[in-house]
Amino acid sequence: MTTVNKTNWEAFYCANQTRAASPLLRRALGDECLPKGNGHAIDLGCGGGTETALLLTSGWKVLAIDKEPNAIARVETLKAELPSAKLKVMTSRFEDLKGFPPSALVHAGLSLPFCEPTHFPILWDMILSALEPGGLFVGHIFGNRHDWAKHPGMSFHSTQEVEALCGGLEIKLFRDSEGEGGLVKHHWHRFDLILRKPAV
Repeated sequence: MTTVNKTNWEAFYCANQTRAASPLLRRALGDECLPKGNGHAIDLGCGGGTETALLLTSGWKVLAIDKEPNAIARVETLKAELPSAKLKVMTSRFEDLKGFPPSALVHAGLSLPFCEPTHFPILWDMILSALEPGGLFVGHIFGNRHDWAKHPGMSFHSTQEVEALCGGLEIKLFRDSEGEGGLVKHHWHRFDLILRKPAV
């Protein structure tokens, strides 16, 4: 079985530096990407910063978090490119995070599966607690038919488990899909989610 340990993150950033921003995030924001609520967004597992850049250029205040220093260094360059943008960065493992600021949007593009299974419920609770009433979670969760599903340091979920995570949230999109490909060739299985926290 090919494991995620062989993923070269710098190669991944280089290979994806010219790609368009996530269709899932664009779908969640709609035709206009104007800030909602308190105008604050979290890009959780920001990688090379493509989605962070989309949010910043649309007027959002953004906290970009990633455990890889190279990722944060790439995102830091946005401060020079967008001097009026309100950007904060943080280098941290998911397991070391203690909480998030109140936010109208939390984006986690292909990043949550890299949280250790024992910590995943804590991370998920922190995300939901940070969301303002009416706020959106936009992101992916890996399914249990993924090639990497036996990796002990990653989190994978069945359909029923993902449905349970969505409990109490308004489901705007719940898409179960799978296929072949990726930087490291493998069979992937993921859930694409757009969830809204109910307004009080």
